[in-house]
Amino acid sequence: MTNRLFALVAALLLVVASSNVVLAQDLDTRYGKISIVAFDRQGNPILDDGAKADYKKIQYLLNDKVIQEEVDETVGKPIPELVRVFQQSKSDAVLVLADTGETSGTGAIRFIDVTAAGAKLSNLFADCKGEPRYSRKGDVIRVVFKEAKPLKVATYSNGYIR
Repeated sequence: MTNRLFALVAALLLVVASSNVVLAQDLDTRYGKISIVAFDRQGNPILDDGAKADYKKIQYLLNDKVIQEEVDETVGKPIPELVRVFQQSKSDAVLVLADTGETSGTGAIRFIDVTAAGAKLSNLFADCKGEPRYSRKGDVIRVVFKEAKPLKVATYSNGYIR
C-alpha cells in the first residue's frame, strides 16, 4: 500500500514538474508573464534556455496564451532571449535579443509591448553586434550596439523600432 501511494505521489510530482519546465524562459510584467517557447521539428518543447537548437517554431506567450508564432527552418540557431522589462506609462516593453547563429556574431532585437488589453511584437531591428546597452527617457528606449560598425542605435517608442 505504501509503495503504491509513493508511486502515485511521485508520478503526480513528475507531471507537475514537467508542466512547469516546458517554458524556455519567462519574465514578469505588470500585466502578466511573457514567455518564449521553442519547439523541435517533431513538435516537442525544447527545455534549454537560450541554447543553440534545431528548432522549427517559436511561440511568444502572454500568460500562457500565444501572442505570435514564428516558424524558422534555420538549423542550430539560438533561441531568442528575454532581456529586460521596461515599465512605461501605459505599457511594459520587453526587450528580446535574437542571435542569427552566424559566425559574424550579428543579431537582432525586437520588443514585446504589453498592456492590460494584450501584447504585440514590434518590428525586428537587425544587424546588431555585441552586448546591447540601453537607456530610457520617458517612454522612449534607446538600445545601442557599440561593437557594430557603423554604430547601430535602435530607438523604440509607441510599439515600433526606428
